[in-house]
Amino acid sequence: MITLDTDGYLLLPDLLDAAALAGVRAAMQDVLDRDGPRGPGGTLHVDDLSGPAVEAVWTAPDLVAAVEHVLGPGPGRGALHVRAPHPGFGAQALHADFAGPPPPEPQVAVAIVALVDVAEDGGATRVVPGTHVWNRSAPGDTVDRTWPGERRIALRAGSAVVLNGHLWHSGTRNRSTVRRDALQVTWRRVTALARSPSSTAPPDTAATSASEEMA
Repeated sequence: MITLDTDGYLLLPDLLDAAALAGVRAAMQDVLDRDGPRGPGGTLHVDDLSGPAVEAVWTAPDLVAAVEHVLGPGPGRGALHVRAPHPGFGAQALHADFAGPPPPEPQVAVAIVALVDVAEDGGATRVVPGTHVWNRSAPGDTVDRTWPGERRIALRAGSAVVLNGHLWHSGTRNRSTVRRDALQVTWRRVTALARSPSSTAPPDTAATSASEEMA
């Protein structure tokens, strides 16, 4: 867990086995069959996933331990949804998932669980280690711009990265030839300070125009 303290993130290889992955994908398809895709532009968003496989993500022991390391015991569940940029899409500006400078105690934790293999150039999450304690907001002009010290987190399907929600991070442009499907799961410290993690996420940008889509 030391990397959560020093760098602000932790890798959890093989969090989900093949059966769990299949269950989450089936839950995703159930929602798509019922409601259709959500979100303009080139990033697919799928909400309201449910079922035993999805509940197993919320309660995975290694994931719970990492989140409680950041937020303390009994954190509140936030949101769980799929964010899936098509090729050429998915780029975001660096941001934290809590508005304003970090308070004394972390208020938000985020897990990104890969549902497909994600290479560094395939829309991988990027992080800037240590920024969760910098006490300043991320710059806003960083779409498709490399930031000094950033790392791109390649993940195998079923693996996850857990973030202190105050860490600067973002989606990157999917330069592969396949859609990049991943769960985004959030928790909050149960205090008045905790806010909606989605409220501070910047928009994704389109591949060939200045138009934007919702994050």
